[in-house]
Amino acid sequence: MKLKYFKDIVERHLEIKISTPSRKFEYIFARSCYYYLCRKFAKSSYAKISSTLNKNHATVMHGLKELPYILKQRKDLKESFNLILAEADKNYIYKNTKMTIDQLVMEYNFLLLKNGEQDLKIKKQDKKLKLLRSENKEMKRVIYIMADTD
Repeated sequence: MKLKYFKDIVERHLEIKISTPSRKFEYIFARSCYYYLCRKFAKSSYAKISSTLNKNHATVMHGLKELPYILKQRKDLKESFNLILAEADKNYIYKNTKMTIDQLVMEYNFLLLKNGEQDLKIKKQDKKLKLLRSENKEMKRVIYIMADTD
């Protein structure tokens, strides 16, 4: 029941049937999102998740391992993933503080990637700020020169 709920969320957001046997990237991404929800919220085993889509447990493990890299490379998909995650988190109330080692490692890797993205954004903003400050100094210099020539 829980897994079907997550499957419905992913299929609705991505407008794709994840049980369709296909190696197209959009299907791979959709299934990886589904695997993530099942592991994070339902604490389902790899075997149980794989059986719902007629896949092998190793396929689920690989999909979970690759998801952070997909999200890092494809910013457009990250927004979709965040919407899916937000809906699942908001609507599914399953509070269990115990996590497996695999879940902790995956969550840690995901947070590392998010932290790296934030660091890059901060560096870009710092560069823009330095540029604006130098332009501001130049404008002040020009204004003072123009004020002296009157």
